[in-house]
Amino acid sequence: MIEQLGSILIAFELAMVMLTGMALFGLKAVSPAIAFGGMGVFLVLFVLGVFFLRKPWGAWYVLGLQIALTLVGFVHPAVFFVGGLFLAVWIYCMYQGLRIDAERAVIIAEYEREQAAQSGRESTTE
Repeated sequence: MIEQLGSILIAFELAMVMLTGMALFGLKAVSPAIAFGGMGVFLVLFVLGVFFLRKPWGAWYVLGLQIALTLVGFVHPAVFFVGGLFLAVWIYCMYQGLRIDAERAVIIAEYEREQAAQSGRESTTE
């Protein structure tokens, strides 16, 4: 569930990164090279984050990206607000994902036990 929730949130994050880069360029807060270069780097890193979510450390990788993106608020203070919102939603999604995965693990284990017992009964009757 963590991978699914994380992927959905990263999709929204990609749109936010693009809009942030364009806003920083439009407000002339940084040079065009830095605005679009930084936007490109963050986009690539977040797309990699979707693939890294399959790894045990993937959620920590994306959390680090979330924090780094929030720190762009030192360039323009509005990014603190938007980055902070996405950071809070990320933490909530990971908490709920862990909770749901723990609940599902019990159900899946019970199902697998029943399947093993049923296949054991079928092999003894043949």
